[in-house]
Amino acid sequence: MRNKRLPSWQSWAKHVSELAANCADRYGDMWVLAEDHVRIVGCTTILRTAAPWAWTANEASEPAFYLNSTVTDPAERDRKLGTLIANWAVDHAARQNMRFVRRDCNSRSLATYYEKQQFTIVHRLPPRDGCTVYALQREAQRIPELAGWFASGNLCARVTPATCTTVGGGHH
Repeated sequence: MRNKRLPSWQSWAKHVSELAANCADRYGDMWVLAEDHVRIVGCTTILRTAAPWAWTANEASEPAFYLNSTVTDPAERDRKLGTLIANWAVDHAARQNMRFVRRDCNSRSLATYYEKQQFTIVHRLPPRDGCTVYALQREAQRIPELAGWFASGNLCARVTPATCTTVGGGHH
């Protein structure tokens, strides 16, 4: 993130304690993308509570998952693991009767990347820590081909077999 000059890289280090506390203070699960049940190549945290500064009270009352702190191994960039995680989260949300998957970021280039994953910008918020915040959402839906991607290891012909696993839990 630092090498790409994404503005959020500094806030990760600056707010690491706050980010860790959010996971403990709010209901949420960290999920990891593990290859061969050994090597972690990505992770995301799914929260059930909205960031109050990013979503209206009405929006926050809708059944939604909130993706937070999604990270993938930069050495595996060509495998599109972030897209795999996003699609898995959308499918997982549908299976859990959620209406939306939501996320936010403070980088226009990251928001553009999420738009390529079919997320839509709902709000452009005034700068926080000097950066505009983008709140995005995507409708939860079943993605039938997802099982095939995991079974065959084929996501855009570049993903090798992997599983999503909750930290301390079973795999899906």
